[in-house]
Amino acid sequence: MPGCPPQPVPEQLKKHFTSDLETGTVVDDVFFIRQVEEKTARTGRKYLKLSLSDRTGIAAARAWDVTEGLRENLAGDTFARIRGRVESYRRQPQLVIERAEKVSSAGLDQRDFLPSTYRDLDELSGFLEYFITEVFDEDYTRLLESFFRDQRFMERFRLAPGDIRSHHAYLGGLMEHTVSVATLCQHTVVQHPRLNRDQLTTAALLHDIGKVDEFICDGRIRYSREGKLLGHVLIGQRMIESRMQTIGDFPGGKGLELLHVVISHHGELEWGAPKLPQSAEALVLHHLDNLDAKIKGYFEIVEGRGDVSWPEMQNLFRRPLSEPRAADRDRKRKNF
Repeated sequence: MPGCPPQPVPEQLKKHFTSDLETGTVVDDVFFIRQVEEKTARTGRKYLKLSLSDRTGIAAARAWDVTEGLRENLAGDTFARIRGRVESYRRQPQLVIERAEKVSSAGLDQRDFLPSTYRDLDELSGFLEYFITEVFDEDYTRLLESFFRDQRFMERFRLAPGDIRSHHAYLGGLMEHTVSVATLCQHTVVQHPRLNRDQLTTAALLHDIGKVDEFICDGRIRYSREGKLLGHVLIGQRMIESRMQTIGDFPGGKGLELLHVVISHHGELEWGAPKLPQSAEALVLHHLDNLDAKIKGYFEIVEGRGDVSWPEMQNLFRRPLSEPRAADRDRKRKNF
C-alpha cells in the first residue's frame, strides 16, 4: 500500500544512530542500507562498500570476507541488523561489519530512519481542526470532515512527507505545509475580502491530499507506482471526487470550481498543472503554495537538511541566490 502507514511500537528501541558513531564504538543495531557496491582491494581481497542511514544521516561501512550469505543480508534498499565496530579510516569513522541479518520493515518505526518535522504533530492537527471549523459552507465542511475525521486517513496524513527532495521532504512535512498554506490563505482573505474564503480554505487543506498515496516511506522516501504514473494532483482529484460521491448531494458546479482551484495549484503546465489557474482563488492558492514551498526549500538547503544541492536550488529559482553560509565563510576568512 502506498503512503506512510501508522508506525508500530518497535520491538526494540534503536540505540545507535549514524551521527553518534565514534571510533571504538561496538554496534549492534538496525540500519537502512542505501547503497552497496562490491569492490576489490589492491591485494585482490573482495569487500563490500556500503552507505548506511537513519534519521540522523549517512555513515560509511565496509564488510570484508564476503560470502553469498553476507551479500544477501546486505542488499541495497533493505534493512539489516548489523554488528560490528567503528574504526577510523582517513580520519573518518567507518563501521566495519562483522555480522548482518536482513530485517523486515514491518516491525520498525520509520521515524527512526527518516527525518521528521520539528513541529509537534498534535499541535499541527489542532491548527488543521481550527481551519475546518472556520469553514461555514456546509458542503465544504462535509467534504473536509470526510477526510480529516477519518481516523485511518489521518494516521497516514500526519506522517506523509511533503516532497522527496525539494521542500518539506520529511515525515510530517505534508501536514506542516498544508497548515502553513492555509494560514497564508487566511491572512490573504483579510487583505482581499472579495475572495471566496470557504472555497479557498477548503482548497488549501485539500490541495496536496494526493501526496498521501504519492510516496512510500520505507527507509527512504520514494514514489509509489501511483505517484510515478499519475502524480499527486491527479491522485488528489480522484480522492476528492470519490469523497464527493460518497457523502452525496454535493452540488456539481461548486465541486467543479473547487476541483479547478485544487488541480491548478502548480500554476504552470510545465510545473505539472493540468490547467492554468483561471479564478482569483486558484491564483491565490498557486502563489501561496509556491511561496511556502520555495521559502521552506531555501532554508532547508541553507541549514543542510534538504537533499538538493545549492546549484540545483538556484536552478529551481531560475536565478543566482545569495547563500548565507558562503557569506559566513567569507567573513571568517577575513578574520584570520
